[in-house]
Amino acid sequence: MKRLLVILLLSFLVLSVFSAKIPKDTLVIGANTGILITFDPAQCYEVLGAVITSNLYDALGEIVVKNGQFTVEPAVAESWEVKEDGKTWIFHIRKGIKFYNGDPLTAEDVVFSLKRVLKLRKPPVWLFEDVLGLTEDSIEKIDDYTVKIVVSRKLAPNIVLSVLSGSWGSIVNKKEVLKHEKDGDLGNAWLTDHSAGSGPYYLKVWKRNEMVVLEANKYYWRGEPPIKRVIFKDIPEENTQYLMIQKGDIDIAWNLTAEQALDIKEGKVPGVRLVSIPAQQQEYVAVNVGWGPFKDPRVRKAIKLAIDYEAIIKEVRKGLAIDNFTFLPIGYLGYKPLKVKRDVEKAKKLLAEAGYPNGFEVTILTNPTAIRKAEAVIVQSNLAEIGIKANIQLMQASQMYTKYRQQGHQIIVAGWGVDFPDPAAQAAPFADYTAHQLAWRNMWYDDFASKLTKMALEEMDPKVRAVIYNILIDYWYENGPFAILYQPVQYWAVREEVKGAEEAFAPYNFNFLMEKFHK
Repeated sequence: MKRLLVILLLSFLVLSVFSAKIPKDTLVIGANTGILITFDPAQCYEVLGAVITSNLYDALGEIVVKNGQFTVEPAVAESWEVKEDGKTWIFHIRKGIKFYNGDPLTAEDVVFSLKRVLKLRKPPVWLFEDVLGLTEDSIEKIDDYTVKIVVSRKLAPNIVLSVLSGSWGSIVNKKEVLKHEKDGDLGNAWLTDHSAGSGPYYLKVWKRNEMVVLEANKYYWRGEPPIKRVIFKDIPEENTQYLMIQKGDIDIAWNLTAEQALDIKEGKVPGVRLVSIPAQQQEYVAVNVGWGPFKDPRVRKAIKLAIDYEAIIKEVRKGLAIDNFTFLPIGYLGYKPLKVKRDVEKAKKLLAEAGYPNGFEVTILTNPTAIRKAEAVIVQSNLAEIGIKANIQLMQASQMYTKYRQQGHQIIVAGWGVDFPDPAAQAAPFADYTAHQLAWRNMWYDDFASKLTKMALEEMDPKVRAVIYNILIDYWYENGPFAILYQPVQYWAVREEVKGAEEAFAPYNFNFLMEKFHK
């Protein structure tokens, strides 16, 4: 009760401070900005930070959703081609792009920016090194508007383009960055709270735990955005954001509870609408194939048939999730819907055939968040219906994942987020044990699944590649150790007077394009 009174008092104070009407050319977003660390694109790897960074900079390509599927369209590079070896890429840089200070963007800036990621060796570097196999020698300026990039092996085009088009592939102004270099840091300290890009906005100010202010770039090559100023206000409490969006003191609420989102979705909050998209993550149950009963694929299949996915979506996520049972999120090349129907009797029959007519005892490992605990309880109840006695072990996430990486679990309830929008980003962890990620942690050493994953990785024809993933999905479901519980829905509350939000969020939050907004 005391905590509630404190929250209400703080909410009243915040509402009093920000009660002035928001100007038509300004967009105010309420968010928990405590996660922000840096706006240097070569270092930034947090979701909110990457969203902001993507609006400060341009990359060679731009990730978009076209006809319901992720694809990459030209941006800094107006065109590109890949040689017959499948490794050598030539990018033709668009002429006329200027950084926000008026300097022209050329191939020199592109080469500097990409090599800078490799030199700084910050969190995103693994995408350049491990996925593309890039070195500094792999990136070369041919002339002022042509760049050559050689990846280490033949890779499907969308893999290369998706990685290079992420926020970490942002092009920085070489001259401006080196002007602020200190002790050989390539401007890393300065770019923490400054920007040097050609995107629709530039970073005006970052007052930690207070606000981030972006100003429109008058030189933006697509035209100056109609919204001239974007302010991210630090509002950590969901309840405060909820009150402020209703009052009109913020235009967008970034963090809301599921209950608040449902009220808006159901039209209970006048003047506010809910914008939602499939989130780039998945929640799953996995069994350790190296442990006792789970060595038998019939037992693994029984677990999948026993789970009440509908109840989990309804009770845990309040319906704000999608019943996607594959390792590929919706919108990915090769995605196909799987029809998974709960069948307790068939699950019991499979257990009996595998030699476990009376079930067995097992431990479900998960971390103590409200969502994970609720999911584990439902799975525990579902398994009890087929004779399996499941004990829930709660462990802090850091300890849980340490145990998981050591293959020390029996069953785990966990989640997985996507790093870049290509099916390879999901197939490798979920199906290829040689990648030493999720399949390996669950001791699913399946050579056929691994072979299909590698075939799709190198297939240059997207139609053939999609067929390979279709085959892999079916095989993976029948034989693998995973039960995908759902794909979450990501959502925002948006004031009715704000237009363009649906278009801005359309790239499923890989690029949140604030240039699309207007009032």
